[in-house]
Amino acid sequence: MELSEELQQQLEDWSRWQSAGAAVDNSYEVAPEEFYTDVLSLAPGWKIGGWTRWGLTDPVPRACSVCGAEAKPLLTIATTEWAADGESWIPEEDQADPPQQLPGTPPGNFTGLEVARGYDLQLHTCPVAANHPHIELIQ
Repeated sequence: MELSEELQQQLEDWSRWQSAGAAVDNSYEVAPEEFYTDVLSLAPGWKIGGWTRWGLTDPVPRACSVCGAEAKPLLTIATTEWAADGESWIPEEDQADPPQQLPGTPPGNFTGLEVARGYDLQLHTCPVAANHPHIELIQ
């Protein structure tokens, strides 16, 4: 949703995906932009910085409550390091021989933490002053 209209139209063009030689499952032919959204757009897992992973809400500005500056993503604390339904973000060395985990633990949940039943907690910070309040977002 944060991409320009032009880029969104390019993602919707199935022939572009085919000509690029992307390993796109034919199930995405009806809605090729979903391949970008589902597989390529945002790296899952714990990270510093990056972009907000919109999913529960549409993109909305995160303004500092003190000065009004746009708050920037500082830290993402994720339930899992990768999505259980895909391999695009699993490190190559882990794809062939996935690390052992406790029974009942979602794939890629190495910390054992579960944020709001499987979501991510993202902390945003004010770029103007570190002592301004942080903003928490669960997506």
